[in-house]
Amino acid sequence: MNEDIPQGGSIGEYYDNYKQTQAELILIYSRKTKNAIFAIAGIWLVSELLGLAMANVFTTEILLSISLAPAILIAAGFFALKQPLAAIIVAAVVFAGFWILTILVVGGIGAISGLLIKVVIIYFLITGFQNAREANRIKKEIA
Repeated sequence: MNEDIPQGGSIGEYYDNYKQTQAELILIYSRKTKNAIFAIAGIWLVSELLGLAMANVFTTEILLSISLAPAILIAAGFFALKQPLAAIIVAAVVFAGFWILTILVVGGIGAISGLLIKVVIIYFLITGFQNAREANRIKKEIA
């Protein structure tokens, strides 16, 4: 009946082990959030480069401009190790901002162009948000 409870340990040891396990879970969920943000940055950069290759308009200015969003996302990915929820929110705001900018510049066609890529990015945003929310919940629990 009491086979699950090890004998001879103090309550303090169990609590310390619990806190250590929770800290490891925070790190795991933060890394999953970081990986989701890095995946978004990679997908975004590859899709933009493919669009440039199809249009055959490689210039330095355009390459720098399409590298802006992935660079911001990579920075947010590193920030996710410390603050995963804030980092995924930054990634979502960057994605939404560039999507709205595309609609304003190109018109309504900008809303649906590259829809498959946008759906994949939204999937990673949702996955990253779930992991970040779980890491945040555990942080609050052990604090």
